[in-house]
Amino acid sequence: MAEWHNSKEWAKARAYAKKVLDPICSTCGVELMGGDWTIDHIIPPQNGEPNHDISNLQSMCRQCNGRKQDRTLERIGWRSSRW
Repeated sequence: MAEWHNSKEWAKARAYAKKVLDPICSTCGVELMGGDWTIDHIIPPQNGEPNHDISNLQSMCRQCNGRKQDRTLERIGWRSSRW
């Protein structure tokens, strides 16, 4: 696991994302709750430098996030009305 996974910046970015993003997996569309709700980087970190900006984060279920790994997938066309 990358060093940034344990950083304060990533913890703050995840907490903020869970406040403003809808709890719906951006890949399969399932409603997320509890431990199944993960926050994923749309464009994975390049050279160990992650972009934690909200425009680069999306909600995903654990299963879809595990399948995606470090690949870049096309983001679906909707945006959360909360941000």
